[in-house]
Amino acid sequence: MIQRLAGMLILVTSLPSMLLAQVPADSAFQPGDTSAVRTGVYRNSAVLNSNAGFNAAPSTAQAELPDALRGLKIGTLTYVSYESIKRHDGEGGLETESRFNVGRGYIDIRKDITSYFGFRLTPDVHQDDTGDWKVRLKYLYGAFKWDGVGFLGKSYAEVGVAHMPWLDFEEHINRFRMQGTMFLERNRLFNSADVGVLVGGNLGQEMPEDYRENVNDHYAGRWGSFGVGVYNGGGYHANSSNNNMVVEGRLTLRPVPSLVPGLQVSVLGLTGKGNTEDSPDWDVLNGMLSFESRYVVATGQYYTGTGNQAGTAVGPDGASLDQDGYSAFAEVRLPQREEFSVFGRYDRFDTDTNDPEADVRKRYIIGGAWQFIKGNYVVLDYDRLQHSVAGVPDEYTVKATLQIKY
Repeated sequence: MIQRLAGMLILVTSLPSMLLAQVPADSAFQPGDTSAVRTGVYRNSAVLNSNAGFNAAPSTAQAELPDALRGLKIGTLTYVSYESIKRHDGEGGLETESRFNVGRGYIDIRKDITSYFGFRLTPDVHQDDTGDWKVRLKYLYGAFKWDGVGFLGKSYAEVGVAHMPWLDFEEHINRFRMQGTMFLERNRLFNSADVGVLVGGNLGQEMPEDYRENVNDHYAGRWGSFGVGVYNGGGYHANSSNNNMVVEGRLTLRPVPSLVPGLQVSVLGLTGKGNTEDSPDWDVLNGMLSFESRYVVATGQYYTGTGNQAGTAVGPDGASLDQDGYSAFAEVRLPQREEFSVFGRYDRFDTDTNDPEADVRKRYIIGGAWQFIKGNYVVLDYDRLQHSVAGVPDEYTVKATLQIKY
């Protein structure tokens, strides 16, 4: 028995050097380098060398991954927050709740199968109303991509549980989704993904590299971008309750890319039926003017429409309600410390434009953010919601959020 234990000890202590001996000496490792996932190459960390510290000189060892793992990317997008909430208790008063919360828990898995076709699977870990932790699909699609034809550049198509045309676009301008959903989603008009097909791309060639590096590298067509989709209509966390398809389209124009490269004009149109057996009308027309620069981002949008995705924006007769609203957002980044920024937002939403007694909701948001690593934030914000209905008090939320992304 002693001899066996001694043999196992010798094997374990010699394992690191045995592994390193099998790796060709022609790669480099940098502390914190995650490119192994992106390039299909193992990086030989100094941590593996028991005689080297974390800041030791990089090794030059490299080994190839199996072909099945080439082009594989694994990441996460997670929101962990502490919230203090005062909300309407349904009886004219306020109830207070303070809690830690996980607002989003993406496990993002992507695979480039060929140069023109790939796959994405994104489960989302969330807590339901009973407190139980559940996993549901946020995205599950095959993605085709190509250089485009003529004026249409960097085009793509998603088939499956795919993006809808609007929210991913807006969330790459207003980067504070961790604070809460965007204006149209916050008022329950629709969410960000559905089962169907999305086709999109840029208008013209890409913006210059300096703009893409320092302002925004998403939807960065010189003359704008577009997205058109056909979907079941239920969204990514509901069954389709009728046989009606929903058609959606976004067109974004960048009118003066040389003079004001960050100025864009966007229009979203959507027509379909709400996701109930009664199939109430659901129509959306939304326009947005946006400006982006290295230090200032601002948007203003106006919405008018009928009904909503869930089919719940209906009157006593079952007919869809006419609604409208507008929203303004601004972010200012500190010139000498770009990792710090302040932001604010104002929303106004009328739940029934034909009824003067209907609730008109006004939302005020202010906050500050520290991006301590690219894509990773600490955000502190204050959110106040006002109601026009008599007897419904203002609601408040103060929240501190850590966004984790890689």
